[in-house]
Amino acid sequence: MHVDIRRQTRLYYAYVALSNLSMISVVMNLYLAHLGFSLYQIGILLGVLQVGNTVLEIPTGFVADRFGNRASLIFALALQMAAYALMPLAGALPAMAAVMVLLALANTLTTGCASAIVTNALLAEGRSDQLTDLSARSGVIFYLCYGVAALASGWLSEQSYELVIALSVGFLEGALAAVALMREVRAGGEKDGGDRPIRVREAARYVVSNRPALYYALVEGAVAWSMVPADDFYNNYLHDFLGIPLPLVGVVVAAQFVAASLAGLASSRLARHVPEGLVARVGPAATVAVFLCFALVPDPRAAIALYLLGLATFRLTNPVRSKLLSLGVDARFRVTVASFSSIAISLLSAVSQPIFGWLSGALDMRAAMVVLMAITLALLAAINLAFPDATSADAVEGGN
Repeated sequence: MHVDIRRQTRLYYAYVALSNLSMISVVMNLYLAHLGFSLYQIGILLGVLQVGNTVLEIPTGFVADRFGNRASLIFALALQMAAYALMPLAGALPAMAAVMVLLALANTLTTGCASAIVTNALLAEGRSDQLTDLSARSGVIFYLCYGVAALASGWLSEQSYELVIALSVGFLEGALAAVALMREVRAGGEKDGGDRPIRVREAARYVVSNRPALYYALVEGAVAWSMVPADDFYNNYLHDFLGIPLPLVGVVVAAQFVAASLAGLASSRLARHVPEGLVARVGPAATVAVFLCFALVPDPRAAIALYLLGLATFRLTNPVRSKLLSLGVDARFRVTVASFSSIAISLLSAVSQPIFGWLSGALDMRAAMVVLMAITLALLAAINLAFPDATSADAVEGGN
């Protein structure tokens, strides 16, 4: 059966936009403090969320591959809306911890599902040449909407956190409607179904034996080792270390995201002039190298410019990497593979974040970033040596 690709991609872009206009996640820490939770309690709650994200990643990835990406995504959005609606009612720590578990379940159920739906449709229609543009354009929409949400949430939270929650739930309802209207192509070419059930052991065996999947998961984890702490503490670095006034920090961050998002549109042009395998292999190291320069520069304006260049480098190369991974993975296991990547990110960043905090206190934030980014570059070099052919055309064809 034919799938209307134009309609499918438009619904996917609508989902990306509406789900990232949900603002409560941007001001989550402030809202928890508003409800009366101490910083120590907020740390516990965020820890529950992080542990939940890690523990639930594999089983929920298998659920999506077993029962369908669209069904998983619809359930996840419903859970997310329910969790946000319950937050004002969860006044005690155990109750809010339960809400965090719901959010973790929702987060892990969404991993890779939306992109898998539209990717499978493109591949079924023989449109693999559009995968890079799809990733680039969705990235533009993500950063634009996230920037808008970051700006709007600051002003709206001063008016009423309940208004922020209501608007967030409303945007998620729109995202759910977009997903419900999408058509899903499952393995074997059928809509909303599959040739046969996928078994847990079969999925695990596939991921372990697929070299492109293992390579990309390890690369994601290595990059997350330094970039997750750098991203989480970026606002603090701008304000506390570089001395940028707090009102300007939000404007700077939003402007950087909007500007960097546009770089992704040039990724398909880059792929026409540079071999895609080379872009996928060199891109992560080039991105981290630019951020390392950002950490070394003392001038605030130069640091902001280098951070923007790092974001642009990521947006320029990541769509190519996403395309190669999509082509190198069997459609039946696409979300399970994405779950393994998410686990690598969660585990390595969970270890590096306390180390970053300790190094920041013992030395300073700049030295902490330099140390972690140097480790990332060493890890990337080791991974590339261990997987010399993971981004080659033969590996991509063989993986699928």
